[in-house]
Amino acid sequence: MLFPKRNISSLNGMIGETFFQYFVNEEMNCIYHKVDQENDFGIDGYIELVENGNVSGKLIGVQIKHGDSFFRSKTLGGYKYIGENKHLNYYLNSQSPIFIVILDQELTRMNWVQFKIEKTMPLQEKRWWIEVPKENKLKYNFKNAIFETAGPIIDFEEQIQMNWAIANLIKNSDYITLAVTKDEIENESFDFINNFIDGLCRNKEMLLDSKSSLDIFFPEYEEDSREIFQIPEIMQWLKKSIEIGIPWFYFLNNKWKNAGLSLLFHAYCISASTMRIERGFLVKFNNDELAKFFEINFYNMNNFMEQNGIDEEFNVEITEGIVTFFEEHMITIE
Repeated sequence: MLFPKRNISSLNGMIGETFFQYFVNEEMNCIYHKVDQENDFGIDGYIELVENGNVSGKLIGVQIKHGDSFFRSKTLGGYKYIGENKHLNYYLNSQSPIFIVILDQELTRMNWVQFKIEKTMPLQEKRWWIEVPKENKLKYNFKNAIFETAGPIIDFEEQIQMNWAIANLIKNSDYITLAVTKDEIENESFDFINNFIDGLCRNKEMLLDSKSSLDIFFPEYEEDSREIFQIPEIMQWLKKSIEIGIPWFYFLNNKWKNAGLSLLFHAYCISASTMRIERGFLVKFNNDELAKFFEINFYNMNNFMEQNGIDEEFNVEITEGIVTFFEEHMITIE
């Protein structure tokens, strides 16, 4: 009789993947997303992790092989899975962890291994192999392994609400003071400042609302008998912040006497002399240092504004405000 013949290899593949899909959904209480055969370039599907009924969004890629042939090549620790070199770059560029699963014909032996390049060995004819350990059994320890590999499933709800609350606070405030911690100072860390600026850049309206609106202070140094500009570690932190490109001139308030702008100046410019006067200090600065201070800070500001597509008119407005601030509130120059 002449009829189309069913491909045994394809049948084995379908049986193996059908079983695996059932196993993931029924036994693991997760979700299996099958990759269409025409788009299968080395990954048969993805497991989406579900915890306590919550679909996490975390994905694990799987390559499934079904048949006794995958158990014939034995190693001291298990079985030798042989792959093609063309899949190596594909696996290594994947943003999801990749697991290889082998199933025997009767679905009695079912083992797995996580693909890691350091576990592979080369074979002739553009092939490689990896050991699938005997102790890695699908029904015994596969679920724990993929959850551990994916990392904890985090509930971001509280962080989301806090993030939005901060955004609303910033949007509805004309003046914001940032408290820089002692830990940030001592570790020369700028994570807080950079993350805060990133938050202000979430949309153009917020970014424009936040120009010339910030000040900074250092609450953990309030009990220090020295003035802030006399504390070397703070001055070093501020100077480094300028050197790494923090666009202070864009964000710091320049409408009244601003501690941030004044401290920034003290941090970068070497004073020629400091003299105590009735209501504070009279500090004289070197003219060359003053030029460097303005040059690097305006560069940081211009670069930031260009990257964020902020119109020239705002650049002119901020520049005039900065110049006016220093003319009115600072500086004796030698």
